[in-house]
Amino acid sequence: WGRRSDCMTAIVTVTPNPAIDHTIFIPNFAPGKVNRAEGERFDAGGKGLNVASFLKDFGLDDVSASGFLGKENEELFEKYLEKRGIRNEFVSLDGKTRTNIKIVDKSKGEITDINFPGFNCTARDCSDLKERLTRLAKTHRWFILSGSLPPGAPDELFYEITILLKSLRLHVAVDTSGEALKKAAKARPDIVKPNLAEFSDLADISNPTEEAIVSGLKELLKSGIRTAVLSMGEKGAIFASEGRFIRTIPPEVKVLSTVGAGDAMVAGLVAGESIGCPFEERARLATAFSAAALTKLGPGRTSRERVYPLMKDIKIEEVRT
Repeated sequence: WGRRSDCMTAIVTVTPNPAIDHTIFIPNFAPGKVNRAEGERFDAGGKGLNVASFLKDFGLDDVSASGFLGKENEELFEKYLEKRGIRNEFVSLDGKTRTNIKIVDKSKGEITDINFPGFNCTARDCSDLKERLTRLAKTHRWFILSGSLPPGAPDELFYEITILLKSLRLHVAVDTSGEALKKAAKARPDIVKPNLAEFSDLADISNPTEEAIVSGLKELLKSGIRTAVLSMGEKGAIFASEGRFIRTIPPEVKVLSTVGAGDAMVAGLVAGESIGCPFEERARLATAFSAAALTKLGPGRTSRERVYPLMKDIKIEEVRT
């Protein structure tokens, strides 16, 4: 699988609601008490940025990141993108990009997340983003729409962007939740990757038995979505495409952090598509991306040296339909 840096493998990730992740390390964290922090770090966060990083780690050169950034604190993101060699195609808005707080208690192995809503986004801002993506459509083949929408953005934003990109005969993957996912699915993106809660909501399933899950996945494929993937953490994932339903079961790994494991799976799916892997190989690759991301922090989590050895340890089962 050699590198190909042409339009075929040029990828854009779209993160409308990124965040600065402020991680605070507190041993034996106790809510309602005075806690002493051991240390802290600030990182550029957001699902699409994670996906872009994983694609770069894997050795895909032509990766751009778009979405919205607040003008008042965009420097952290600019430095991050430059350092990772990801092209900055973000649209700048007035205000600040939100900061999300993660309290990490290593002694208990727990992470407490405090997520803020984000900057307010106007109809004009959404229009500017669509213009930016239309320009990028001339030189990129794949677009990955990730994460939540900021306040002010309509639930239809990912639907509208998917319709726009599909009309230009481009490929779209969507990884979001709630109303944004329900609406985006109607635009028939190439790939959707919900987790179990998101899928149950999307398929309107109250009791997600295997039979109900397969039935829901069949409906998604029937609607025109090419590949639907249901990620289930350590239980692996069910991949549905081309009339086939397979379950991948990852090897047991020592988990350092679950942050970004779902984003790694999306990156692996699109990486597999862009380098022309057949369906089963794409499923293996996406699962290996996710497993590799669990076992390392910082850059290099999904390098080929880490991903390829994991692929042979992934079990694949046909799911009865």
